[in-house]
Amino acid sequence: MVTPQAANGSNAHPQMAGSLDALIHSRKQAAQVLSQIAIAMDRAETTERSGQLGLTRHIRTLKSTAEQLQQGKYRIVVLGEMKRGKSTLINALVGEALLPSDVNPCTALLSLLRHGPEQRVMVHYTDGKSPKAIDFDTFRANYTIPADEARHLETNAFPDISHVVIECPAPLLASGLEIVDTPGLNDTEARNQQVLSYLNEAQAVVFVLDALQPMTLDERRYLQNYIQGRDLDCFYVVNGWDRIKVGLVNPEDAAALTEAEQRQRQVFAQSLPEDASWFEVSALTALRQRRQGKSLAGSGVDKFLTELESFLTQSRGQAEIRRAAKLAHRAYSAVQESVARRIPLLDEDLSELQQRVASVEEEFGKLEKIRDNYRQLIRGRCDRTAKAIADSFKTYILNLEETFETDFVASQPDLDFLDFLDEDARDDFYKEFKRAFERYINDRLAAWEFTAKQKIGQSFDELNESAADYQVAYAEVVEVIHEKMMGRKFYAPSTDTADEARPWIDNIRDLFDEIPDTLNDAIQPFNHFWQSVLQMAVSYVCIVIALQILGLLFSSLFLNIIGVIAAAGGVLAVQAEFVRQEFIKATRKEFVKHLPQIAADQWQSIYKAVTDCFGTYEERAIERISSDIAARRLELSSLVEKKQQNEINREQTVERLKSLEDSIQQELEVLQGMV
Repeated sequence: MVTPQAANGSNAHPQMAGSLDALIHSRKQAAQVLSQIAIAMDRAETTERSGQLGLTRHIRTLKSTAEQLQQGKYRIVVLGEMKRGKSTLINALVGEALLPSDVNPCTALLSLLRHGPEQRVMVHYTDGKSPKAIDFDTFRANYTIPADEARHLETNAFPDISHVVIECPAPLLASGLEIVDTPGLNDTEARNQQVLSYLNEAQAVVFVLDALQPMTLDERRYLQNYIQGRDLDCFYVVNGWDRIKVGLVNPEDAAALTEAEQRQRQVFAQSLPEDASWFEVSALTALRQRRQGKSLAGSGVDKFLTELESFLTQSRGQAEIRRAAKLAHRAYSAVQESVARRIPLLDEDLSELQQRVASVEEEFGKLEKIRDNYRQLIRGRCDRTAKAIADSFKTYILNLEETFETDFVASQPDLDFLDFLDEDARDDFYKEFKRAFERYINDRLAAWEFTAKQKIGQSFDELNESAADYQVAYAEVVEVIHEKMMGRKFYAPSTDTADEARPWIDNIRDLFDEIPDTLNDAIQPFNHFWQSVLQMAVSYVCIVIALQILGLLFSSLFLNIIGVIAAAGGVLAVQAEFVRQEFIKATRKEFVKHLPQIAADQWQSIYKAVTDCFGTYEERAIERISSDIAARRLELSSLVEKKQQNEINREQTVERLKSLEDSIQQELEVLQGMV
């Protein structure tokens, strides 16, 4: 049921609501400008009587960017261990108790919140059947489980359900913001992998911590393995800050409160990344204030919302507008250059024009040769990089033997090894051991993945440097084409040198804006490609290792350790440290037996993951270069065709082309005024 406050937006953070409204307006205005430019260019391309101008690629880019601006979606993933108050924080942000946030139950499903005209819940299934709508009472009652029960689950609590989508008319979500509420980080590793897939599509993370607890092993693991080093803005929220005061002997003792708060700040300063800042909040207090129609002052959530507003409207929103202006300017430059090339050729008679077009056929062959050479460069780089990274994986796996004991101990601090000897407790111990072993495998593979991403990043850097040489060669050929066609050197408008040759460099820059990690600094839908490709391979390897050898490993451990204890006459059986040491030794011995097979079996998977990355890059790069060559051919052939048909009126054509330039310039000025 939508409350009156939620319906009219009066319970929203007023300043933020205004900023988000302005962001939506700016997006729509920028989208309209790009659409108008695309329409003008498309009209010229399809109706110009002197022939096509070779603008199709720019038209397509402008249209797709305008559509993205209209949609304007940003995704924020909320992470944290169970019972950190993630759902309560989200409820406080949107101003509605949408997610289960009672004391005992915890969210058992990954939930995506987005804007909609009314409140509703859609359940999405894993078997491909159509999503099903349910009411909020059913969602809260049937899809939450106690935290203790969730911790002992080895699989999803609801394996037939992928996730739920919750829609509501909250003002915070009206800007296109999507918030993902996740199960706890100390959930099973299998469920954690689902969260990682959403991280690959997110622009930011909200990491929720508990004000009264130091960071746990799982929290440190996630920060180190999956958050740090990604192209993600991370907001750290320390929830329950008000409970520090409640825990004092005398809650009214201001000096004691200051001292206690300072101690906690030192704890988080030592635990979080060096440059991290955090927000001290009380999500429950904020939610209560929201529900009562009060301001968020004093809860800390107001400060967090202010920072979130700045991120959405400035860091991301302004970057969108700047990118739109950049694309519009490139399109305008392409029109200017096409017009500047077209007008002088209008005076040429048909015979002369045909001779000139024939004279540049050799140059078009050279452009195709440059493209083909660049393709070979990509493929050569791909094969070398894929082999190097796959080999590094093999070496890394084989070397796990040397560091196993130290690394595995860090993954299982809570294991009670005496439970291993207790027949009644052995099943529970096995489950905990399984989780510890999965943590160990994930941690080790994440460490390798970090170095692999560095290697592939270096490879793309080198490829980018090589591309610059091909760009120069390509530009030189294009310059020859222009000179042969026009009988003189061609200087692009608004330039005073012959450096008009942006025909390929912009395309390559556009392409590298879509390639992973640190190779770009723009907003792009493809920026997490490498993480997602490699993460799929790593996740697959982890599952293979866990499922194939864990049962055998545990059985062997039992026999080995029982044998050692029996040999010692049973005297040492009650000594936990002895059992722990023997258990880890036996684990290492059995695990090492499988390492060569793991390294051999998974080499091909890693190799394929890298080649998939390069394959996608090659496909996009070559397609763009081929499209550029085809557009240049079409620009000349269509002019000849129109000459043959005697459809060209010079004065009218010049007027139309100049009018096209003027109309696009006017639209561009509107967009530039928004930056």
